[in-house]
Amino acid sequence: MRISQAYLVLYNAAQAAGWAAVLGALAYGIVQRETPEQLYDRAAPLTKLFQGAALLETAHAAVGLVPSSPLMSLMQWAGRSNVLFLLLDPIRQLHGNAWSAVMLGAWAAAEVIRYPQYAASSLGACPAWLTWLRYTMFIPLFPLGVLAEMALMVAALPDLAARKPYSVELPNAYNWAFSYHRFMQVVLALYPLLWWQLYSSLLRARAKKLKGSNGAGSKEGKSQ
Repeated sequence: MRISQAYLVLYNAAQAAGWAAVLGALAYGIVQRETPEQLYDRAAPLTKLFQGAALLETAHAAVGLVPSSPLMSLMQWAGRSNVLFLLLDPIRQLHGNAWSAVMLGAWAAAEVIRYPQYAASSLGACPAWLTWLRYTMFIPLFPLGVLAEMALMVAALPDLAARKPYSVELPNAYNWAFSYHRFMQVVLALYPLLWWQLYSSLLRARAKKLKGSNGAGSKEGKSQ
């Protein structure tokens, strides 16, 4: 086994274990009848750790470890990370929003399928049923996660307008202004279009993969 292959197997296995722990934490909290805020506080530390670590996937694509677009990988990571690190985590009142738990649950449910499929494909031993799950479960989970992200963006707008975090106001030495609140309004307007472009590409990939799938694994890049 090549070093690069072993690294990809270990990386994807670690991500799979991490997201499984996130999903397990949420499931335990639900059984305990915890509030959305308690669910978020329980699952957030691991979510932030493994979502942050996913930035490595941009480097994987950039150096050719996986046949993916570095820009696409970065954009996908940035979209999630913006919601998690810049909106949801700093705005405490969003922790109690039910969409926060829905978002983490949708992310985790998708990743506990995706990363094992990547690990098995890196070994060239991906079973047909896992490929089927990878290219089928995103159909409900991806829209659910995006809907939750957008709901949290909308809920964050009043706080962004009041506190003006991450913004630069005039006058300043550079004579340049930036409104994060306005930026998020633009992102919200573009989100459905960007989502549909990615979702439709995944649907096309699903048709191709499942049509030709015979259970054999292949090296794949990040596509969600």
